[in-house]
Amino acid sequence: MSKEAIVQKIISDAEIKANSFIEEQSAKADEIIADAAEKCKNYYYNSRLETDRAADDIAVRAKTVAELDVKKLQLAAKKNVLDGVFEGALKKLASLDNASMKKLLLGMLSEAEDGDTVTVGKRQKDVLTKEDVNEFANRRNIKLTVSNECGEFDGLVISGGGVDKNLTFEVEIALLRESLETKIAKEIFG
Repeated sequence: MSKEAIVQKIISDAEIKANSFIEEQSAKADEIIADAAEKCKNYYYNSRLETDRAADDIAVRAKTVAELDVKKLQLAAKKNVLDGVFEGALKKLASLDNASMKKLLLGMLSEAEDGDTVTVGKRQKDVLTKEDVNEFANRRNIKLTVSNECGEFDGLVISGGGVDKNLTFEVEIALLRESLETKIAKEIFG
């Protein structure tokens, strides 16, 4: 399944969840607004002219506050949906079949340079072996060292020349989120 198809599936699922959550929050907002309007109406009928003006001011403020609360709830819901989208993408990456995982990790190795050390994530150590890394290095005519230690992460870390290239899935998804979040939010929420 291509990256685009995965993203589209995630977006589709997120849209369904987001719409449901937003409908629930809109209903709550309507209740808040209706309650505020009822309180203002009772106050209006039970007070004098001076308090009538105050009631109008309170009604306007209450509605504005309620509308702001609705917007806050909707923003929180949208953030939760986007968090879920990217958490789901991270889980899908971590659960790729061995062949797809190996292909992904070999693609990440293209960031390696001559003399680098490759640290493989603990869960990928049996997928991307030292032999695979050596074969990759030989094809590129570079020398790579595979660390004897496995990382407590999913993905790779390539170290060399005083620089670490953090190619862990978590970092890659964070970078992807940074570049795609606005586009995905527009597609999901309009």
